[in-house]
Amino acid sequence: MLESVLHYIHTNFDQELSLDILAEQANYSSFHFHRLFKEQIGEAPKQYILRLRLEKACKDLIFYPHKSIYEIALDCGFRSASVFARAFRRRYQINAEQYREVELQKLTHNTTTVSLSGNQLEIVRMERFVIAYEIALLDKEENSMQAFRNIYQWAEARDLTDRYPHFYGVFLDSPVTTKMEQCRYLAGIRVYPSENIRFTEKMMALGGAKHAQIQITGGMSEVVNYALHFKKQWIAQSGYEIIPESIGFEAFSQLDFNLPYASHNRKICIAVQPK
Repeated sequence: MLESVLHYIHTNFDQELSLDILAEQANYSSFHFHRLFKEQIGEAPKQYILRLRLEKACKDLIFYPHKSIYEIALDCGFRSASVFARAFRRRYQINAEQYREVELQKLTHNTTTVSLSGNQLEIVRMERFVIAYEIALLDKEENSMQAFRNIYQWAEARDLTDRYPHFYGVFLDSPVTTKMEQCRYLAGIRVYPSENIRFTEKMMALGGAKHAQIQITGGMSEVVNYALHFKKQWIAQSGYEIIPESIGFEAFSQLDFNLPYASHNRKICIAVQPK
């Protein structure tokens, strides 16, 4: 019931998301939808959406230091800068400018200890493709691999993938700005929708542009450090810029469901364009 509603929330972040609108998406009355949502998600819809918007704002403040606070507020679904400022201070006890300054200072050490060698990063054009996905919470280390296993079984049973499946991961939240037990990770597999199974809320498109591909092995902290290093340092010295609002993702060369996430080789893929 909630999968389609959560998809609607995540893809309409900057739109009005009232209780009535969400209840209509779920085909429930507002009263019953509110009760079911809180039972299954652990937060009321309004609190859930506000938290996601503020955490996305925190992520944008760090990952896009040249983006104005006003732009971030509107992109995250706040009606005005003043509404955003009040909500931000209420949650974090400081304003957004102070938060950005403090967090960027904290992350400076981590990103300066990372370096990208010539054979570790390449720019590649990736054609648009479709993945089917399952979303996992990262409160347990094994959740991401279980989600990959689940979506593989789902796609294989419907003949939507090939003999050598390609797997992709998307951090919907950053461990830097969201508690690990609330971080959402999208575990996906490339699929080829047929006439019987068309594009649904369980699917999304990736690629369709040039991507910087960074080869890494390691856990979530390595992913964050390399992504920040790329966005704060490498990109400034290159002839590229990050495509605004593009989806960054991980591309796995191989996936063994029985091995931990951190042991897998993969590429961080970030969409770029000439400056």
